[in-house]
Amino acid sequence: AFAAATAIAIQAPINSRLGQALMGQPLMAALISFSIGTVTLFILCLFRADFNNLGPTLLQQPLWKLTGGVLGALVVFCSALLPLKIGLGNFLFTVVVTQIIVALIIDHFGLIGMPTKSIDLWRFLGALVMLCGLFIFFFGGKIAKQLLN
Repeated sequence: AFAAATAIAIQAPINSRLGQALMGQPLMAALISFSIGTVTLFILCLFRADFNNLGPTLLQQPLWKLTGGVLGALVVFCSALLPLKIGLGNFLFTVVVTQIIVALIIDHFGLIGMPTKSIDLWRFLGALVMLCGLFIFFFGGKIAKQLLN
């Protein structure tokens, strides 16, 4: 999990800078990043995956199970577009807090076939503290300035 989090934190500014270098085209940066990722995964699959009966098994899956690629493309595009506009810290803090809140909702209701894990008081308070932290992170300086003036 730490490696994935570190990769996301590094990937976002790399994609942002690539988009800037490509004449301000974050969509092209996302396409290039996603394409390189696809080639990398394909090479790994050549050595580690079992391709036997993959076609028939894949065709039997409901369409919603195939939407991960679309969601991944959205993440990569946003990581190329938003860090230069709102700042890397603002982008990643928002991503992390939103992921926690959405994960709590998915867990609580058992959405997407996940096991149910109810939101108890401590999980709720933890999410609330993170939301308060996000608010302070974004607006704390402005509020402090207004209070001191």
